[in-house]
Amino acid sequence: MGSNEEILSFVQENFPQVDFPLFSLSSLHDNPVYQNLHDQKPEKDVRWNFYKYLVDWNGQVVEMYDKKVTPMQLSGQIEQLLDEASLTGRGGKKLVTM
Repeated sequence: MGSNEEILSFVQENFPQVDFPLFSLSSLHDNPVYQNLHDQKPEKDVRWNFYKYLVDWNGQVVEMYDKKVTPMQLSGQIEQLLDEASLTGRGGKKLVTM
């Protein structure tokens, strides 16, 4: 593990296609966002980067997925949550997928 600058340099050199914002390095256990998510699913521990949390409109964790699960594999569940939100008058516009 390196400094924020070293990590940014590594990503820029090895993954030039990355166009999303990178956040600074932090300890998961000290991060308040992670702590909130973890408190909702304490029986599951994040063991590596790129774990995913599926969160509903109210900020409640629906499920947690390891790094092997791609976002596209979750599209059906995401669309279901969006449909449920639109039925209750939350969530505004529906997600359009192609």
